[in-house]
Amino acid sequence: MITIFDFKPTQLELDDIRFDSLSMTLKFGLEVEGDLTPEVYKKIITQDNAYYDLAVLFEFREDQQKADEFWNKLPLSYKIDGLGGDYALTSV
Repeated sequence: MITIFDFKPTQLELDDIRFDSLSMTLKFGLEVEGDLTPEVYKKIITQDNAYYDLAVLFEFREDQQKADEFWNKLPLSYKIDGLGGDYALTSV
């Protein structure tokens, strides 16, 4: 599985993509007991969630072409129903 750790993220980049236990719960609904380490991350993350973090990492690096490669690997349901996009638009 490919993850952010294949691209040697800096601590600043890890902070930017919200690499911590609470954020894993908020972003992906994954419970992490204790500290989030690269080893724990690799055990609990799905490939789709890893693609999300990779896309965010490359956007932080201002490499939109590489970010788009990872955004495009996400299932359509993520783009429509998940990761903050799970709301209904209603005309009034």
